[in-house]
Amino acid sequence: MKRIVVFVILLVLSVNLTYSTVASANELTTDFKLGKWQMIVDGKSGEGAFFYRFDFKDENRVTVIKQYGGNNLEEEKTWTINGNILTINSESNASITEFDKIPLVVNEDGDLLYKNGFYESVAKEHNSPLSIFHWVMILIVLMGLNELFRKSKWASIIFYFILPIALLPLWTSYGVTYWFKWVKVYSVVGASAWFILMRYTKLGGLTSAKLIAALFLALNIAEAVTQDFTMGYLPNILNGIAGVLSIATLFYGFKDMYIDNSKESDMLWTKMPLLWIIAYDIWNWVFVYLNFPGSASAQFMVLLSCTLPAMFIKKGTWLQARAFTLAAWFMYYFTFPRFTESVELLVPRNDTLMLSVAVISLIANAAYAYIYMKRIIVTKKQGKMAFV
Repeated sequence: MKRIVVFVILLVLSVNLTYSTVASANELTTDFKLGKWQMIVDGKSGEGAFFYRFDFKDENRVTVIKQYGGNNLEEEKTWTINGNILTINSESNASITEFDKIPLVVNEDGDLLYKNGFYESVAKEHNSPLSIFHWVMILIVLMGLNELFRKSKWASIIFYFILPIALLPLWTSYGVTYWFKWVKVYSVVGASAWFILMRYTKLGGLTSAKLIAALFLALNIAEAVTQDFTMGYLPNILNGIAGVLSIATLFYGFKDMYIDNSKESDMLWTKMPLLWIIAYDIWNWVFVYLNFPGSASAQFMVLLSCTLPAMFIKKGTWLQARAFTLAAWFMYYFTFPRFTESVELLVPRNDTLMLSVAVISLIANAAYAYIYMKRIIVTKKQGKMAFV
């Protein structure tokens, strides 16, 4: 136990130390620096989030990439700076025009502030080596935290019962405005808290408590399905249908969920099929890719952080690991939103890719739904409840 705690602490400290070192080496001043900058802007309901990448070059040229909803734009523009006011100028036929009349403001830390009515964010300099390091560390740290919360009751209680309340004033001060992000953070924190209660109280033996555990996952999927259908683009609709199929095939074997007698007191759902988990992972990543493109790289690692332990460390723990790792990620994001947004990796995105991944998601979940229904019919005929 002590080794695990020390391991996780050292990992977190290494991330902070690396970031501090890079920041010190590239200390921003009021003198604007060329290079890559990026930010994520929360949209209104039905818009998802807008991901911007700026590549400022010599001769006052800048390439602006904008990914959002069903659109993927890249345009060449010019820029000028006067004092701490940075203005981006577009050609007459440009599509990315929001910065033409609303300049970016260079603050005392060297970041670029953007505020256009409801829409606001902070663009920070993008450091590619740090971003790759951070991307790998997401997987390592979340898997380490999952093991910590499996083995330490008090660590999980502090993390999921106390911190979400204590950090709320900080979270509300950072301008994270999209409804989905707020619903998501507290729904998965609530699920984690419920699973902890099941593991360490008599709730774990109640069928009603097991149903609630499954319903937390169904709610998690339904939140995303609602977002997909609200967006209204064809890839979103296809992926939304895939999410509905994921919910429809979710509840098999939930009554057999139990708390094992190991020293970890793990909550096990041994009848949750690996094929369902894989189809879910595909659907979930596609959802993020379509609705929140700036977060797609990180969410790939977040999904791996719960699937790998359930496959190779202890089978049957996927639902428990999913709640712990996703809640930990969102708590981290809400605590350091602008930093995490600045180190996201740019994932290629165009109309063909968006439609392709949505079709893959639908096929994967439809294929599992077919297997699910076929097995249900066969087992009913045989009078058995076996399932793969």
